[in-house]
Amino acid sequence: MATPSPSTPDRAASFGLVAEDYGRLRPAPPDEAIDWMLPEHPSDVLDLAAGAGTLTALLPSRVRQVHAVEPDDRMRAVLAGRLPGADVRAGTAESIPLPDACVDGVIVASAWHWFDTGRAVPEIARVLRPGGRLGIVWNGIDRSVDWVDRWSSGLGDQGGQPAPEGRVARRGELLRAALEAPDSPFGGLEHAVFTTTRRSTPAQTTALLGTYSRVILLPEAEREAHLARALDALCAELGIGPDDTFALPFRALAWRTTRR
Repeated sequence: MATPSPSTPDRAASFGLVAEDYGRLRPAPPDEAIDWMLPEHPSDVLDLAAGAGTLTALLPSRVRQVHAVEPDDRMRAVLAGRLPGADVRAGTAESIPLPDACVDGVIVASAWHWFDTGRAVPEIARVLRPGGRLGIVWNGIDRSVDWVDRWSSGLGDQGGQPAPEGRVARRGELLRAALEAPDSPFGGLEHAVFTTTRRSTPAQTTALLGTYSRVILLPEAEREAHLARALDALCAELGIGPDDTFALPFRALAWRTTRR
């Protein structure tokens, strides 16, 4: 019998189960993507659904005051440990625990698809100052690279990332529907793509797959078998051992819009 697919709430809540690994393994978007999403000379910025603080950690050098809102207690504990000087709060995109018009920018990294956008969009607009910037980014292993696509395609539904052209289209449709409606408090969306590479090993890359919700929620034996297959396939694809280093390509899909 096939394993039933987890529900969206289950998937959204799954990351706390691997909070330490998430904080250790998930890479932040490239610096260029972060700078592109932020407004000029920001004073206060909110990292919304901040997770384990992977992106949040790159904001203090750019912003006077960093706020981080994250609903999961386990993820928030990792975040607070990494950034003791940040304003870290429990909350959601639909109920942000900040006053009106208090930030110049809101950044959402790899989390927008979990939001109830009908409630989240006006709530984000509420905390942004007029003219403030909303930046949204998804960052993942770059399947536009041939060998990555071969490897990921061979892993089936738990391969991690969908094909790049489909991912851009789906993300863009999701955002346009929520942010470019006639009554939207935001202006037109701008889109950019940023690529980079990071040194990794097959063992680390396979562990990274284990931080995605579809893999987290597999039954334990199935999850371990899947990750073992992924490791063997990656070593074979690259012709290296599990602990040998290589350049792992990443692709950040970024959008930005301005509060009217």
